[in-house]
Amino acid sequence: MSVRSLLLISLLLATLSAACTGAPTQTDGVVNVTVTTSTTTTTSTTTTTIPQLRAGAVGTSPTGVGVAWATVYTFLFTTPSSGGVPPYTYSWDFGDGASGGGSAPSHAYMNTGNFTATATATDSRGISDKASVPVVVRSVTGTWRATIAGTDLNREPVDIVQNQTAVTATINSTNGLGFASGTGNVANPRNLSVSATFGGAAPFAVTYVGRIDDTLLTWSGTVSGYAGCPCPFTATRPTAGDLSLGLPALPTRR
Repeated sequence: MSVRSLLLISLLLATLSAACTGAPTQTDGVVNVTVTTSTTTTTSTTTTTIPQLRAGAVGTSPTGVGVAWATVYTFLFTTPSSGGVPPYTYSWDFGDGASGGGSAPSHAYMNTGNFTATATATDSRGISDKASVPVVVRSVTGTWRATIAGTDLNREPVDIVQNQTAVTATINSTNGLGFASGTGNVANPRNLSVSATFGGAAPFAVTYVGRIDDTLLTWSGTVSGYAGCPCPFTATRPTAGDLSLGLPALPTRR
């Protein structure tokens, strides 16, 4: 190698050495640091207590004593069902061997007696609760003693025997009118109508049309056929003895 070439190389190395003297070991700049934050999610569990299922309270429309075959009861909730998990379904046992469904079923009793109608309320889980109501059913069989307004007829005995919705009637007048017989009917809820014909030289017919109260002991309405009528009448029957079940009344001493 020539002396000239060696001289050029020496000058180049000296220049590089002078440029590097005092230089930093790392170039200035911005250092980007990535920080990863881990977030922990806490799940909150809320416990809800389901109230106990209550069937409510049940009643009847009409209220009071019913007439066998005639009175059609509607059973309804006087206090609504609550608790459990709605919606609710309902089934009914009317206490006489018959059953029904829904929140307001209807039923007529074919026999006299004391019954208990029971409603079963079931929620959507299948949980059930029961409510009941007593039902008293009688017949119109017995002796009704009628007082007829505007006349002298007092305590006229109208003897009635009920057979399903039909009735037969006899009147053995205590007011000197003789004997009468006839028929009639009972209808919902406690309506009673009777027509009877008196015999004798001048036959005439009388008709009682009225309604019985919710004890089944007082019958009132309008009677026609007697002299000076139509007239209001009120008839009553006793509360004691076999009549409590709507059976024929025992003979009454006069």
